[in-house]
Amino acid sequence: MKIRNRITLWISFAGLTSSAVLSLVVFFWGLETPYEFLDQELDVRARSLATEIIREQGTGGLVEAELERFSQLYWVRVYDAGGRPVFVSQMARQIDLPMQTGDQGYLVRTDIPLSRFYSDEGNEPTAFWSRVLTVPVGEARYQVHLARPVESLVGESIESAIMIGFALLASVLTVVVVGYLVAGKILLPVQEINRLTTEITEKTLKKRIPLAGNHDEIDELAASLNEMFNRLQYSFLRQKEFVANASHELKTPITLLRLSMEETLQDEHLPLSLQDQLLGQERALTRISQLVKSLLDLSRLELSELLERETFSLSELVASVVAEFQALMQDQQLTFTIQTAGACVIHADQEKVRRIVINLLDNAIRYNQRGGEIRCRIEPIRAGQGLIAFRLANTGAGIDANDRAHVFDQFYRCEKSRSSAHGGAGLGLTIVKRIVELHGGSITVASEAPNWTVFVVTLPMGRAA
Repeated sequence: MKIRNRITLWISFAGLTSSAVLSLVVFFWGLETPYEFLDQELDVRARSLATEIIREQGTGGLVEAELERFSQLYWVRVYDAGGRPVFVSQMARQIDLPMQTGDQGYLVRTDIPLSRFYSDEGNEPTAFWSRVLTVPVGEARYQVHLARPVESLVGESIESAIMIGFALLASVLTVVVVGYLVAGKILLPVQEINRLTTEITEKTLKKRIPLAGNHDEIDELAASLNEMFNRLQYSFLRQKEFVANASHELKTPITLLRLSMEETLQDEHLPLSLQDQLLGQERALTRISQLVKSLLDLSRLELSELLERETFSLSELVASVVAEFQALMQDQQLTFTIQTAGACVIHADQEKVRRIVINLLDNAIRYNQRGGEIRCRIEPIRAGQGLIAFRLANTGAGIDANDRAHVFDQFYRCEKSRSSAHGGAGLGLTIVKRIVELHGGSITVASEAPNWTVFVVTLPMGRAA
């Protein structure tokens, strides 16, 4: 499960728990509050009624009409200190309610329709909220049994519970949505760090993750990753410097060994068996020398991204390279054809572009078949974008689909079983790709029927400064 979903679940759980607790508190408070209000109302009404009885007695007697009006819509029975009834309301004379003494009121349910007391109500059963109070008024003490017809609060409680349930559901949905958005907001810097991290490769180790300046955990993570990239860049640089220095140091002793071996082979008195051994060693030294030269070239390309750009004709450069390989192509009876769309002038590093053409043409000859064919085409592409394509195709065994994804990797050999026959160190195409990337271009490889291998190099034409 993704972190965002987990954060959303935790936020939703916390929100649901708090909402549920609050809803229960509100629900039970809502159940008790109406009864508390009724208790207060009956308490006030009982004291007022007792006071009114004393006042009426002070005027010479009880006036039933006045007390009945004063106690309208109330069930009332008033007793004096001796337990004798002092006043009984009309409703109390018609309906008998049980008396329960205590500090709090109590609910008495009846089958009497509520419309009997309130004209705008329906026929649902009436409940009486009753309370028995002892009210001192001066020296007199009265026991007042007071009740009021009310609607059954069970239905209202159910409705309240349903409303609270819907509110709780809406709250949960809101918390889930808000939690998901908040989780996304929290993880946005992490996603940005992840995106920038994927962009940092062995060729872009100079990139760093910018710090937001908040000095929080995200900034600490970015700073730690930048420190790791610093160490990686340092390690890669030291590795490349080591390869470059080792290649440079090996170049001179290998050259001296080859010269010494060539001088030894010129001795006419050498036994034939020794000559064969020396010739084999010379071929091995030649391959080592080529490998060291390729490693040195590749190291220079990786350590330096500087290009000595100049304006030249790509068509003329290709023609000059083809002329150098003419003898080799004739030896293998290869047919070479070229198509160009004019001079195809570009502004690039001429020596490096020449290396591209040499390596690709060398491969086209080396992995071709005797009596095969090589086709070359140079043309501008994508009018208005300033791109030029160099396409080189050769006959041969072709390149398997699994190999095409790795042909530009260092030391990768498609012809593993025939590496001795074809020679090479598996660095030629790696060097080509690196030069193409330095120029901001691209290179692709494909196999076309029947048994054609096609390399396409796309370079920007560039402009002279």
